[in-house]
Amino acid sequence: MKIVLIGSFPVCLSVYNYLSTDNHLDAVCFQNSEVPNPKKNFWYTSIQKEGYETFVINDKNINTDFKTWLEEKAPDLVMVCGFSIKIPKEVLTLPKYGFLNVHFGKLPENRGADPLFWSIKKGKKQSVITIHQMDEEWDTGKILLEQPVPLIPGETHGMANSKMSYMLGKLTQKSLELIMNPENLKQQSNKNTKYFNKPTEKDTTIYWETQTADEIEQLVNACNPKYGGATTYYQGSPIKIVEVSPVDSQPLLGKTSGEIVHAHPQEGLYVYCKYGKILRINTINSDAGILSGAKYVHLGVRQGHCFTTSLRSKQQTII
Repeated sequence: MKIVLIGSFPVCLSVYNYLSTDNHLDAVCFQNSEVPNPKKNFWYTSIQKEGYETFVINDKNINTDFKTWLEEKAPDLVMVCGFSIKIPKEVLTLPKYGFLNVHFGKLPENRGADPLFWSIKKGKKQSVITIHQMDEEWDTGKILLEQPVPLIPGETHGMANSKMSYMLGKLTQKSLELIMNPENLKQQSNKNTKYFNKPTEKDTTIYWETQTADEIEQLVNACNPKYGGATTYYQGSPIKIVEVSPVDSQPLLGKTSGEIVHAHPQEGLYVYCKYGKILRINTINSDAGILSGAKYVHLGVRQGHCFTTSLRSKQQTII
């Protein structure tokens, strides 16, 4: 089978490796936002050195130059893994078996640009790698294959993404076997249909007053590393909390959510959360660099200071 791959590297690397090793791969396409300068991009130049034709797609050429190029290539199938430009219907029908898309979430209840973020933020115990046939809408095409993937407590977006990416080689092999029979394509259910937009600044911000310690930990993990960490404010400046861990202790009383209850240059930084639970702040990304909580204490952080939700939060330093 002759296949063109549209991919974001390194997420689709195992797809690329399987298709090239099994002699299915004919060409590789990139989204222009992934390779703003192709000649200086490691993946683009490496793939060219391996002898594969490449094409850079943008929202202007997708229905003109790319369409013409794809007609000339005449692939049996196009595999897509990480692509955010809507593909026109007249392009989707060019390959014999259409376009297959890799989606790191269960469909139809986790449609959207970053399903893994929402699964981790919401504390889901499981995600799904869904491989589906693309149509003219977002994530609505017929489902070919679903592979459940457990999400381990404390697992970050990056960890889960790498784990799922590694699984794609074998799932690609299985998909090529299944796509030969149209009966293997199943229409999506109309129940529990949800579409989640790409996370905004509001979605990646910690709300100390309303979020529990578990919810804050889940948010921090969902933001690591793709969004640089979860946003909070300290002394009026935005910082990103990259890693936290729960503290097994009796709930405290009489504190303010976001209040620093312990700050020690060796023991680190501990913060009070809703219902009296405590989080240890392990890693912070700020103007001072990426620092451990213990190192961040050396910048003048004191017990009684507060992390706040915004620059003008009503929450003030406790004296």
